[in-house]
Amino acid sequence: MTTEQIGQVRAGFVNAARMARDAGFDGVEIHGANGYLIDEFLTDYLNIRTDDYGGSVANRARFAAEVCHDVAEAVGTDMATGIRISQGKVSDNRHKWIGGEDDAAVIFGALGETGIDYIHTTEYRAVAPAFGDTGKTLAELAKQYSGLAIIVNGHLDDPRDAAAVINSGTADIVTLAKAALANRDWPRRVQTGQPLTPDAPAELFAPIADIKDSEVVPPDS
Repeated sequence: MTTEQIGQVRAGFVNAARMARDAGFDGVEIHGANGYLIDEFLTDYLNIRTDDYGGSVANRARFAAEVCHDVAEAVGTDMATGIRISQGKVSDNRHKWIGGEDDAAVIFGALGETGIDYIHTTEYRAVAPAFGDTGKTLAELAKQYSGLAIIVNGHLDDPRDAAAVINSGTADIVTLAKAALANRDWPRRVQTGQPLTPDAPAELFAPIADIKDSEVVPPDS
């Protein structure tokens, strides 16, 4: 992408946010996770740029921060604004930021200065350390370095885990994905002590994307 094209994409995010505001939505969440465009800029092995958008983690975080700033400035206080951030992606769900907590400090610090209202972190397991076997979770690091409200996602379908995250101050809101698909009335079931269906149907998640380091097989002639 040229810098002109990057500017066009930034304008596209702003236009989408304004349209959502004008349609009556209460908030807009920028998708900066899971291997999509913003996450590609953040990811060291995908971003091989040599300009102001590549190289150091500060440069790789620049696009995400600019989009957040543009959107927050465009919609003002009319609606809540946030960004979803992950380390893993649909094509590489075990990916970790190469600089560990140092990268987290830079990324979340930059996002915290953009004017958005919250950061939504998603990990395979939200309660697991972000890096290695010990240490803080990604949500904890997001709160520490951004100073913003934090939404957290990642295998929090057990109500005890969800409650522990909130009670510890790690995050402010818990979100569910698979658990909500398996239990459309999850909050009511938890409140009334009813059993939860453990898994959503497997076919909902097929096929699985896995393109990192995969062998390219030519099509049959």
